[in-house]
Amino acid sequence: MSRMLGVVFCLLLALPVIGQSVEVATASLSAVELVRAVETQYQGDTAHGKMQMHIKTRSWTRTLEMESWSEGRDKMLAKILAPVKERGICTLKVNDDIWNYMPRIDRLIKIPSSLMGDSWMGSHLTNDDLVKDNKIDLLYDLKITSQDNEKITVTGIPLPDAAVVWGKIVYTIDSVKMVPIEINYFDEAGELVRKLSFTDVQKNGERWLPNKMRIQPLEKPEEYTELTYLDLRFNVELAADLFSIKSLRNR
Repeated sequence: MSRMLGVVFCLLLALPVIGQSVEVATASLSAVELVRAVETQYQGDTAHGKMQMHIKTRSWTRTLEMESWSEGRDKMLAKILAPVKERGICTLKVNDDIWNYMPRIDRLIKIPSSLMGDSWMGSHLTNDDLVKDNKIDLLYDLKITSQDNEKITVTGIPLPDAAVVWGKIVYTIDSVKMVPIEINYFDEAGELVRKLSFTDVQKNGERWLPNKMRIQPLEKPEEYTELTYLDLRFNVELAADLFSIKSLRNR
């Protein structure tokens, strides 16, 4: 689901204890806990959702409707529902491995490491985004760099041995609702190259969630990918073999 579909699809592991002041709880969280909360906000023990992905490039626009299932941080299955031409195409992520299934030709493709930087379904998300975006706390040295009553800024610098694309990631987080406002991605030269913004924040059970997120490549200001959640439910019962190669062909 872009650096986000996993993104994209995804328990605020650092949620404040129910009944505790959100401001007090937020103040006690470390940079790692804050980013873990942001990167796993669309996850639960399990989750099931439907979403729309609108893609605009210089030469074309398209809208996909998708259904997704996830379990924790390491398992995700996404299926295209519309348009008809792409209906049934599935992406399966288990740990650091990704497979795509094309039902029209009954072909299963395991994505090699050489193609992890490629676009996912023509969007501004990549296969690498699906694998690594909810593991930022394991790949970056995170520090709180500014804070007031409404916002917290957390800056991440890659750990020495981390195989990552970005030279720096900067999070701006709403410290009251504990949701991201914006994430900025910098290249190794320190140039800002991508911006992820979050809007339409609504209550979902006991957590606040942005229902829309837009990925903007700054070198192509007229282009973007926007994800809109149509439905999202947490801690649902899933089939034991859902995240398997066999399941891809049976969906």
